Amino acid sequence: MTASTDQQPRLDRSMSLLVDMMTNTLDESYADAARRKRGEQLSADGAPPVARGASARSRGTAVVLLVTLGLVTGIAAGQVKRREASLTGLRAELVADVQQRTRDTDALAAQTAQLRQDVAALQTAGLSVGAEGEQVARQLAALELASGVGAVTGEGVVVRLDDAEDRQGAPTATDDGRVQDRDVQDAVNGLWAAGAEAISVNDLRLTTQTAIRSAGEAILVDFRPLSPPYVIRAIGSPQRLQASFVDGASGRRLQSYTELYGLRFAVEGADRLRLPGSGSPSLRFARAEVVAS
Repeated sequence: MTASTDQQPRLDRSMSLLVDMMTNTLDESYADAARRKRGEQLSADGAPPVARGASARSRGTAVVLLVTLGLVTGIAAGQVKRREASLTGLRAELVADVQQRTRDTDALAAQTAQLRQDVAALQTAGLSVGAEGEQVARQLAALELASGVGAVTGEGVVVRLDDAEDRQGAPTATDDGRVQDRDVQDAVNGLWAAGAEAISVNDLRLTTQTAIRSAGEAILVDFRPLSPPYVIRAIGSPQRLQASFVDGASGRRLQSYTELYGLRFAVEGADRLRLPGSGSPSLRFARAEVVAS
């Protein structure tokens, strides 16, 4: 007799619940608890339990990785700190070098001013001999006044610009609260437009060759670093200068900066101001023109 290819259904298929209870007599949670008690462990997907030795090796590998990561992090942090210390030391050396060079430059400028006075005295004595010499002396004085070479005195105004202060009264650390080179340029241009005849910034006389720029956080006037407050002195009619400058575009702009960023800005008249001379300019392209008589 040939066996039938179709599998005969179980006669007790309607009693599957009873069959399952008789076949799986131990609840699955109890089976898990029994395996854990024996030191075994099941994976999340029901894979065979992992041996205790393999688990210990995994924990050892994790500890080694954590220790290695800690060492690498510590070495990197140490290198960053050493680099920061090196940069701080280099910055301090550069600042000290700049300050020393500035003092040397100031000493040489004072020596130059003294020598210039001696030359001017000898020049005046030599030109005062005759009428022709006196005329040349007057022409020379007018040219020095126009070019800013000689010192001048007269009435005028004083403009003060300073950085903003925080709540503790210390200078602000934000760029918006610092006086920028463009602010000094704006004030100087406004004073020229108001009719100033001579201007100085922190006792540095401005000429047609003077540049007002910035290098980092420092403002350079004629390549000399200055620090706040910035005192701008201008010779001219005090009433006219003060009214025209404050009501002009530059004055209104600086006043708006005081309201927006806390910049300190003040203008006051002065009965007598003395502005130093700038010294003889170094001309590279200009040549004296000889006019035939």
